[in-house]
This record gives sequence, C-alpha cells and structure tokens, in this order.
Amino acid sequence: MKPVVTAVALEYRDTFTFARLDVNTQPEKTVAYYIRGTPTYIVFKDGEMIDQFIGAMPSTKLVGNILGALGIEETE
Repeated sequence: MKPVVTAVALEYRDTFTFARLDVNTQPEKTVAYYIRGTPTYIVFKDGEMIDQFIGAMPSTKLVGNILGALGIEETE
C-alpha cells in the first residue's frame, strides 16, 4: 500500500494530509484509535476522528473513502 498512499498523498496534498503511525513503537495510539489490523486509515477533521477503514484498496477507493468522509465531492 505504500506506493498507493505515496501517490495519493502527492496528488491530493492540497486537499488532505497523510500521517503515518508505527503501531509497533506507539502501542498506546493503537489502542486509543482501535487499530485492529493494518493498513488502517483514520480520517480526522478539525482534530476529531470522523471515519476509519481497514485494508488494502486501490487508489480510487482510498480517495473516494477519504473524500466521502470529509464531505468533498470528487471533481474528476
């Protein structure tokens, strides 16, 4: 998933930001955010967790999930 995330992060850098959490070195965050599998994507808006989805997926689905959670319509 790293190449997909990297490409999406670059393409949508003006719309949203990706951050990475290493579940092996930050187990307290893993528990706090209910991370049960990897990859797990958590969408935050104004500092609040608004959505979470798990598993590998193509870039179109990843972007659609994120934009949908943020309430942003795709313009492509």
